[in-house]
Amino acid sequence: MNRQVIINADDFGLSPAVNRGIIEAYRAGGITSTSMMVNMPGLADAVHAARSLPGLGVGLHFNLTYGRPLSDPAAVPSLVRENGVFLDGKIRRSRNAADVAAELDAQWNRFLETSLFPTHLDSHQLLHQDDPVIYRVMAELACRHRIPLRRSQIEHPLSPSALKMTDWVLLDTYGDSEGLQRLLRYIRSAPDGMTEIMCHPGYVDDVLRGLSEWTEIRERELRVFTNPEIAWTMQACSIEPVNFNAVRERPVLSDDGVSSAAPLKKTTVPRSSLAKRRSRSPITQTGRHANHKRRRRRSVTPSGKPSLP
Repeated sequence: MNRQVIINADDFGLSPAVNRGIIEAYRAGGITSTSMMVNMPGLADAVHAARSLPGLGVGLHFNLTYGRPLSDPAAVPSLVRENGVFLDGKIRRSRNAADVAAELDAQWNRFLETSLFPTHLDSHQLLHQDDPVIYRVMAELACRHRIPLRRSQIEHPLSPSALKMTDWVLLDTYGDSEGLQRLLRYIRSAPDGMTEIMCHPGYVDDVLRGLSEWTEIRERELRVFTNPEIAWTMQACSIEPVNFNAVRERPVLSDDGVSSAAPLKKTTVPRSSLAKRRSRSPITQTGRHANHKRRRRRSVTPSGKPSLP
């Protein structure tokens, strides 16, 4: 099997400076994909840039923690504070599935209004990985519109049979002195199939400072993802750089290997998928270990998990 790697930059649309960094990383060959926040101040700038770069895959970065919802706050009370601003993502909340679905539809429609179409769906601060309610709502939308969803490292047993994902996902940060070399090791050791590597490159501006605690680390990651060694390493290792359109084009296979277009229904995940999630590849195992080692330098949630930007 061929090895394909998606390097996805989260938070496109967060601010003009973040957008500028992501575009530089794409032009340098360091990323292949990005995911866009549609309720943030940098949206118009991001859309303008994306229209000029048809090779850049742009997905929807579903956001429930920064800023205000696109829905009427009164219609999604489990998602917002009394002032209509989203609840803080650092504290575990109980979100109503209907509220999540309403806001996801609103953000999906805002994305379509840009005349772009999402290559995939993922979530800000990995909410769909940590919250089974959000995962289920997002999985249903991904199946309905036949786009991939970012793979979760946490098993969600009620997963739609028609859901498309990469084979592997690597969730790490690269703002330390060993970031580039660690990333290159991940690329060289990528297993057969499709692997997504998540990152957060960008520049810092006043807009970003007013929204996110993750500032200078984005510029450190930008230096990593604009390094030409990324593209050289993938070429030397015969790894194909792709975006989520490659995932979208793959057929969904049933347990017997037959292509399936089954309607969305509640079902258990096939044993083959469970085995793949439990038997993590070296790239995923290494990524988790690296995350654990750097918790001292990163903010953590009350559950002890790293808090992503």
